[in-house]
Order: sequence, then structure tokens, then C-alpha cells
Amino acid sequence: MGIGYAIPPYVITESDAGLEVDIIRQALLEAGYESLFIYLPNLRLPVEFAKGNLDCVAANSVYDLGKDSGRSAFPSQKTIAYRNYAITLRDDWLHIASINDLAGKTVLGFNNARLFLGPEFRAMARLNTNYRELDDQSLQVRMLFARRAQVVIADKFIFLWWREYLKKVSPSMKRELSLPLAFHEIFPPSPRRVSFAWPEVRSAFDSALDELRKSGRLESIINQYIQP
Repeated sequence: MGIGYAIPPYVITESDAGLEVDIIRQALLEAGYESLFIYLPNLRLPVEFAKGNLDCVAANSVYDLGKDSGRSAFPSQKTIAYRNYAITLRDDWLHIASINDLAGKTVLGFNNARLFLGPEFRAMARLNTNYRELDDQSLQVRMLFARRAQVVIADKFIFLWWREYLKKVSPSMKRELSLPLAFHEIFPPSPRRVSFAWPEVRSAFDSALDELRKSGRLESIINQYIQP
């Protein structure tokens, strides 16, 4: 199973766990499959899938793994949904009510955000010379609080997880990292799914995922990482 690395609380590489990892692992187990997770940068996932080094890939639901890899891929139903926001420091008083409001601002996106967040965002990223994408999302947090960026594009819980982590490992930054934030809701939810090399495995996975939802066990996994 290929999945992006360092996306806590959804993917926690060091412990081979996380909200998304645990859901997928449990659904595969219920379907009769053991899973080995391979943590890779987003750009490597289609390459390794094309080579046959991966049997399935977890990614954003709008991402076409088959097209990008040149190998047949059979997508599952939605596993979970990320919630991306435009995140700013509240005392900057930035008005961001739409993607158009990002024009001319220093914006940091996550890796491949321009591919996942729709054509309007892709156009903004192309025209905005102050737009960058980072693999390491902890750097998004550091740079926003250091005022080296005006806006960060990230899932709310990923951003907050890295902020709390940095408070622990960098006590000198604790006061700076405690500055109040503004979360601008300019994106719809970003559902995630798993694309499989074989349709029969996809079907078994979908059935197992349905059972996890009906039994309440999927919600229990979510609540281990994100309190209601």
C-alpha cells in the first residue's frame, strides 16, 4: 500500500499508524488481506505503482492514478475526507473569502496542492509568483508563524498537529506558536480513497469498509486521533 508520508494525524510514519492508515489497514484485514504500508512523496506514488512495486495507493479522490501511472487502477469508495483551509495569523486581518483573494499574497501549499484543489486554485498557483509547495508540512507552520508566508493551505488537523509537535520540540518557539489563527473556509472537503490494481480486491475492501461504518468501529478509529 503506497501512501504519502508525514501527514499526521492521518499518516504517522514513525509509528506506522495514523487515522487514515488505521482505517485502511482494518478494512483490508476485514477483507482478508494483510497490508504493508510504504510511505513515499506524492510524486513517487504513481511511479512505483507503474513499476508494480505497489499494489494500491491511497490518495485524493480527484487524483487519477491510472492516468498518471499508465497502469489500470480501480478506485474504492471514500475512506475519509480532509478539510483544507487557507490559514492565516489572525492579527494580520487578511480578508480571504475565495480563492481569488489569494492572488498577490505569499502562499504556501502542500505538495501537489495545485493538482488536488481544482482548476481555479491551479490557475492561482500558476499566476501567483509568490506561491510555493512544500513536502514537509511542519515547514508551513514554521514559516507562517515566522511571517515568511501570509497564507498556508493545509488540512486543519494536520496544521494543528504540527503546531503542537513544534511546541514540544522547540520550547523557545512556544509563545510565537501560540498566536491566534484564522481558518478561511474556501475549499470543499477533499475525500480520500484507495486505488487498487485488481477490481476484486477493491470490491472486498469496499464491503469491509461498509461494515466498519455500520458497526461504529470506523468512528472509534477516528475518535482515537480527533476528538469530536
